[in-house]
Amino acid sequence: MANSNKNSADENTQMLYDFTKQGKGKWRIQNDVVMGGRSESQLKMTEENEAHFTGRVSLQNNGGFCSIHQTSENEPFIINKKSDSFILNLKGDGKDYNFRIRTPKGRHSYASTFSTNNNGDWETITIPFKSMQATYRGEVVDVPNYNGENVVEMQLLIRNKKEEDFKIFVQSIAVN
Repeated sequence: MANSNKNSADENTQMLYDFTKQGKGKWRIQNDVVMGGRSESQLKMTEENEAHFTGRVSLQNNGGFCSIHQTSENEPFIINKKSDSFILNLKGDGKDYNFRIRTPKGRHSYASTFSTNNNGDWETITIPFKSMQATYRGEVVDVPNYNGENVVEMQLLIRNKKEEDFKIFVQSIAVN
């Protein structure tokens, strides 16, 4: 499980994506409608250049997730060998979210679930590489946990097995 750590940024931090400087870029929505579900979400940029991911998760038609993701197959994010965790700077809504990455090796992803607070403050979520389990379509696969390989896809997902509205603001994703 990831944890919150307000003093995680230092000289070893490597920015992977900074919404406040790069905007929405190639980030896009991927909801359960790809499998017949009925969940809805949107990704917009605020006036402060923060990503605002909002929507409603529906369980209709075996649905149950909303996500945003960015794929960079041709230009992977190069992960510094000294890094050992992902750092997400966000403002949550008290719900649990899942952060996933995919490497050039295989179709599986590596995922970790984290909780957000709902106090209106920005929080820094630290996700240690070693806590990220290999998954494929939400099921754990028999592959060692993430070890710091380069990244070709990043995804932020909500899938709490209940119908719910959600809203989260994201400033950046980095490694440390």
